[in-house]
Amino acid sequence: MLRAVIFDMDGVIIDSEPIHYNANKRIFEELGIPINKSLYSNYIGVSNQEMWQDLKNEYDLQQSVEELLEKQNLENLQLLKECAKEPIEGVIELLQTLKESNYKIALASSSPMRLIKEVLCMFSIETYFEVVVSSEYVARGKPKPDIFIYTAGLLKVKPNECIVIEDSKNGVKAAKAAGMKCIGFKNPNSLNQDLSKADLVVDNMKEITLELIEKLEKVEA
Repeated sequence: MLRAVIFDMDGVIIDSEPIHYNANKRIFEELGIPINKSLYSNYIGVSNQEMWQDLKNEYDLQQSVEELLEKQNLENLQLLKECAKEPIEGVIELLQTLKESNYKIALASSSPMRLIKEVLCMFSIETYFEVVVSSEYVARGKPKPDIFIYTAGLLKVKPNECIVIEDSKNGVKAAKAAGMKCIGFKNPNSLNQDLSKADLVVDNMKEITLELIEKLEKVEA
C-alpha cells in the first residue's frame, strides 16, 4: 500500500528551471564555459556539487567547488526573490488533498537546503512536509537512489510504499532505482526531459488525484 508521497522541488513545486538556467548561464559565461540547452539539460536533477565537480575537471577551473557553489547559490537566491511569484499550478491543492488523506509527505531535492528553505518560506508551505531533504545530506545525488532511500527512512516507510513526483530524467531514474513508484510531470520548462521510465506521466499537476494514486498501487513495480 502506498503511504508516502515524495516531491522533487525544482520543476515540481516551483517552476525554477528557467531561473537556474539563467543564473548558471551568467556564471558559465563568466568562467568561459560554453553552454547550450541540450548540454545543460543533462545536469537537470543532478546535485550542484556534482555538476561543478564535473565542470571543474572538464574545464580545469581554478576556483574550488565550494567557491563555485557559493557563487551559484547567491545568484540563484537573488533571481528566486526577483522572479518566483507562485508555486506550480495545482501543487497546493495536491498537498492539501494528500495531507487530509493522511499520506506522509516529503520533499527531496538536489538543491541546497538554503534554497529549499527560501522556496518553502516564500510560498508558506513548510507545514505540509514531514521531512525535507537536500542532496547535501547524501553521498551520491540523483540519478543514484540515495536521496529517496534516505527520505523513506526518515519517513519510517519502505521504498515500495512511496510515490515520487519528478520532472527530470535523472530524478525518475533515482526514484525507480530506489524501488519506488514514480509520476513524471512533463514541465515544459525542464528542457524536454525523457520521463519514459516513470510509471505514468502527467502534463498538469491537477491530473494527480487520489484515484490516480490508488491506480498506481495496482501497477507492477
